Amino acid sequence: MLMRPALALALLASPALAKSPRDMMFPSDASCYLRQYTPLHLAGHPDQRVTLVALGPVSGEWGDPRYLVLRVALHVRGTSERYQGVAYCENESDHLYCQMEGDAGGFVLTPGRDGAVRMALGRGGIGFEGAQDFLELSGTTGDDRVFLLPAVPADACP
Repeated sequence: MLMRPALALALLASPALAKSPRDMMFPSDASCYLRQYTPLHLAGHPDQRVTLVALGPVSGEWGDPRYLVLRVALHVRGTSERYQGVAYCENESDHLYCQMEGDAGGFVLTPGRDGAVRMALGRGGIGFEGAQDFLELSGTTGDDRVFLLPAVPADACP
């Protein structure tokens, strides 16, 4: 079968034109994702501790351009404490693999529908530091292992 030159050129050029997961999910330092769970959602998920989760890039100044540096913040039931951490993310085929600073675990970010991102904790879970204490989320038990976060304006992120 003879392939048309324009079609052959398009097929060869497609991988080069494909955006990396980083470029798709974080096209700028203003990219931000946030999910605040409603009381109705939380009532249906009694084992879910997280009430809010947000993530967005930390701008510039972090050295190695291979890594996307993200600020991760969350709130949990029963406290007004804000937990936060920093994650270093790298492109891996169709997702970003993110490692929390200080060996505090890791997670995977994949593009979701309608511009959202899916955040899935690794088996080892992740840890956060708050002003008063520390928080660990399990990667194997509970309802705090996968989060679907819609894109929001940068000023909506904590």
